[in-house]
Amino acid sequence: MTGMVDEPGSTPGPTVPGDITRLNPVDGLFLRGEHLDAIQDYARELVRAIGTGAGSGVVYGYTATLDGDNLRVGPGLASDPQGRPLRSNTEAVLQLKDPPALDSSGNGFLVVEVGPAEWPSGHEKVYGEVCGDGCSGSGSTIQPWIGEGITVELVARSIEGLSTAGSALRRNRLASLYFDQERRNGHPWLQPDGEQPVIPVTGWNWNAGAPAAKAAHVPIAALLAVDGKWVLDVWTARRDVDGPPAKNVWQNRLSMRPWSTFMAQVLQFQAQLTAHASELAQLDFDAEAFTSFEPLRELSLRLKLTRAQEAALGKDFLEKVAKAAKALPLTPVKTGKSLRAMGFEELPPAGYLPIPKAAANVESAVRLLLGNRLDYRFLSCSADYVTLSVEESQHRDRIPLTEAKHQPEVDILIPGPADGPAYGWVAFVHRSCCEIKETPPAAEPVDVYFRTFEGGADELQKIYGDQPKIEGNQAAELLYPPSDWSYPGNSYKVAVAFTDFLKNEGLEMRGCDVYLVGLAPESRLPLIAVRASMLAASLDSGLMAPVFSFSPAAGQREAIIIAVEPRR
Repeated sequence: MTGMVDEPGSTPGPTVPGDITRLNPVDGLFLRGEHLDAIQDYARELVRAIGTGAGSGVVYGYTATLDGDNLRVGPGLASDPQGRPLRSNTEAVLQLKDPPALDSSGNGFLVVEVGPAEWPSGHEKVYGEVCGDGCSGSGSTIQPWIGEGITVELVARSIEGLSTAGSALRRNRLASLYFDQERRNGHPWLQPDGEQPVIPVTGWNWNAGAPAAKAAHVPIAALLAVDGKWVLDVWTARRDVDGPPAKNVWQNRLSMRPWSTFMAQVLQFQAQLTAHASELAQLDFDAEAFTSFEPLRELSLRLKLTRAQEAALGKDFLEKVAKAAKALPLTPVKTGKSLRAMGFEELPPAGYLPIPKAAANVESAVRLLLGNRLDYRFLSCSADYVTLSVEESQHRDRIPLTEAKHQPEVDILIPGPADGPAYGWVAFVHRSCCEIKETPPAAEPVDVYFRTFEGGADELQKIYGDQPKIEGNQAAELLYPPSDWSYPGNSYKVAVAFTDFLKNEGLEMRGCDVYLVGLAPESRLPLIAVRASMLAASLDSGLMAPVFSFSPAAGQREAIIIAVEPRR
């Protein structure tokens, strides 16, 4: 079959038009402008049809940068949703002195978009009707050429929830809200829509094809006003070309995350993290503090032995451990700032973190940056395993750093052999998990109390130095493995409760000195000191709080008191 058939009629049948018409040239046809237009239109429609099938987004270039009051967009190539190629070979400059007005709610932001532009050019004489006018020309001229390029526009948008974020959090909050709105706009079939229940699987038309693409420009960045200044966030809005539209449509319907969206979320985090490079460079750890920490690690291993074996360790060893346990908390991290303090409240499903050279170990650096509201698993692996694990996280949920209901499970992947060169970075990956019902392990409870006081360390010695009695209400109960000091699984609840305690007392962390007091029998003072030291990190203060340990009153359960002294 050649494809040549009779012209379709007005009655629907097996053959229908496709909205593409080409010229049928024959000898004797007098070519006019309309015929040449048809030739161009045919070529244009074919290009757009192919472009639509290839997918919309940025192909290369279109790097956006801020330069004072100007937004600069480098040359590049993109394809809009209807397949129109958008190509430029020169940098575009857009002034930001008079941008589109944002709504007054505080939820407004700007999206930088690239759209098509065309203009006439050149000059030619205009000749009259053939055989009707003279051949010398009428004297008037036309512009016979049409140039094509792009135009950069700012479009005002609004997204609910942005106004509640403080200045430091606005960039990360915008990214989180934008990504979630993008997911909902994909109309997922397998997830609830707000408070609406999930439609039964049999309630959808599984034979339906992808809808036709609507006309739209190509977003390449977002602009956000923070404290009177513009902040540019490229990957909140930009999406690179990611294949046929039908692929993305079905991924969205099946609650999957398209690859271009996943990469945008990872790159948005890395770009925002790079904006804090100077703060990351100031992370500094006291090497001697972590050197003294090693005997405590040794103790944690030995505490897994029987009590008879512990007794056999000898008094000298126990004194050494007790000394190290008391000395460590008094040697704080020199300088440090968590990602939450830098303005991050949510992370992509995977990403990469720098490990400062001053960090004594990976765990100390990661816990300082990400805090202790995550359930960590530290894994040493080959670099290719890291790549595969990051790729496999494409469809997993984002990682909240402020979650109070449960601890997101995160793997920290440390690349390279243990005796090989350091890479200087680690990857984090949201761990895939499911609920498995099993018998919980044995645990030792430790009560946690909060209080305020005045008088510094000397006052704490007076309060708890001689058979202390605990006063006040219990804030939480931590569960530790028997005779072990590892991070308790529910320590994040203490951090949440401590934040509420400070708020109720009208205090802020930066205006207080925090001390931890551990109460335990004489033989377990080193252990309670280590447990209190680990708990101190979960307060997200970025610093190690001083720790003291005393023997409690008779019948008193082991406890940790977080004592806060307001600075005057």
